[in-house]
Amino acid sequence: MPDFDLRSYLERFPEVCRKKFGRTYSFQSLEKKFEQLRSGKRWLVAKDVLNIFDPAQTAFARYWPRPMGRELDQALKKAHLILGPLPADAHGVVQRLLGVFQNIGIVSLVLRFVHPNRFAVFSTPIMNLLQVYRPRTVEVYLAYCDELGVWKEHFQLPSVASTETALWTYHELTVEELEAAEAVSVRTAFDADIWIQRRRVAQVLRPFLQKYGPLELARILVFEDPNLAGMIAGEEYERLLRFAARRLSLKLYVKGATEILFDKLLEGGHISPGDMTLLRRAWTTRCAAVHPENTPTSEEVENMIDIIERICRPWEPTA
Repeated sequence: MPDFDLRSYLERFPEVCRKKFGRTYSFQSLEKKFEQLRSGKRWLVAKDVLNIFDPAQTAFARYWPRPMGRELDQALKKAHLILGPLPADAHGVVQRLLGVFQNIGIVSLVLRFVHPNRFAVFSTPIMNLLQVYRPRTVEVYLAYCDELGVWKEHFQLPSVASTETALWTYHELTVEELEAAEAVSVRTAFDADIWIQRRRVAQVLRPFLQKYGPLELARILVFEDPNLAGMIAGEEYERLLRFAARRLSLKLYVKGATEILFDKLLEGGHISPGDMTLLRRAWTTRCAAVHPENTPTSEEVENMIDIIERICRPWEPTA
């Protein structure tokens, strides 16, 4: 199957707008109206925001409440928001806008048109496609835009904003516009793209990998996929066994070396006979995880994790 072609969906944006809204839109023309804001020559005013909600310019009023002009004008005159040039760390810019609008969606609309190369519309369907989640509002929006920037480079799209537009078009086509068979084909191409799935999995797993060690991660996964959990715990088991073997000047690269190590550990008083029995049981579970024909149960893997934590973890050298 050919790689997923995200650029083709940007080209289909007018088609989807025509079917969904009865007309097309020129976001590039609207972006030009924000050039002075982009360069920092003036501050944001109510007219700028109301332009974004003009039904002749965009369809965003269908998704977000249009701000009240008088109240917004007063708030922006008081805030004196200068949005350009954009600093390397945009956290403060987003935070100041959020203080005025109290809605990250509306903040994202403003930033999308002022700085389309850096920001995009904050969309729940697109966030789900990217699998970007963070605990705080500003952080999740910045991470969302950063991830869109990575997709922009990979798929060679003009801007971060246009990358979100292309993904929105893809989403709309798959959920509403296409015939069932074509929608399945389009979704299959997305799901089969290895680069895309690596990015999505990384977004989900990276926080766990940064926070938890291999045994903790194995314990989290044990009831979802005991075989995968067993392989993760088994690799950590081998790593800790190598520490023990090094202290006894043994090598674990010959057949039967693990049993020899267990015997030496028992002879040296490093483990008890009961510990030796448990270590052998854990090794059997590790082998079952490595060889799929003997897939271990969740209970066996969890017992293996308990054994490794209690007996083997102390073998790791301290810094």
